[in-house]
Amino acid sequence: MDRIDHDELKAMISNDAFDNYTDEQVFRDAKYYFKSMKSAPFFGEETLGIYVDIYKKLGERGYAPALYELGLLYHNGESWLPPNYEVSLGYHQKAASLGNADAMFELYVYYVRGIGTEIDEETAMDWNLKAANTGSDRACYNLGTFYATGNGVPQDMDVAVQWYEKASQMGNFRATETLGLMYRYGEGVPRDVDRADAYEELEDRQREEFRQSLDEM
Repeated sequence: MDRIDHDELKAMISNDAFDNYTDEQVFRDAKYYFKSMKSAPFFGEETLGIYVDIYKKLGERGYAPALYELGLLYHNGESWLPPNYEVSLGYHQKAASLGNADAMFELYVYYVRGIGTEIDEETAMDWNLKAANTGSDRACYNLGTFYATGNGVPQDMDVAVQWYEKASQMGNFRATETLGLMYRYGEGVPRDVDRADAYEELEDRQREEFRQSLDEM
């Protein structure tokens, strides 16, 4: 995979050369260099801050993944960048407004836990539903759990299975594992050992794919 030259990326802010590449390519390569360099003790704000500035510029251009990444960055912090939950919340709100499902799910977490804002369970549930409908497998898994347990919604195992299925189809191995256990022991669904076996095989594949995706990051 060809990458934008490191020095060219560094010069992008001062040269305003973002139109030479797609926002996706600039973000991909800036994220690659940032993650590659941040583990080295001799790189700090002077070098890594350039990539944060690139994320911010991409955010100004309406590129939602960069806004979501900034939300994560200001939540976790770096050695030279202290966490700021209110700033993190703001970036996730901007990304969510542009349709980013991951940011919508983060807003669920922030409002349910009171991160950078007051706890607001109703708003949290709204964001979880929006995230699920926009394509967040984590939010779909949550909804499956909510309906299975009656947490904030009427208990309904049929609806729970539907949300678990949706999450599983998106690759969520926890949802797949849950479905396998439900069918193996007949919890909320008719007992079906063959179906349970199929879910367990799928779960193994999804877990391996997840591990591989972490290695590639």
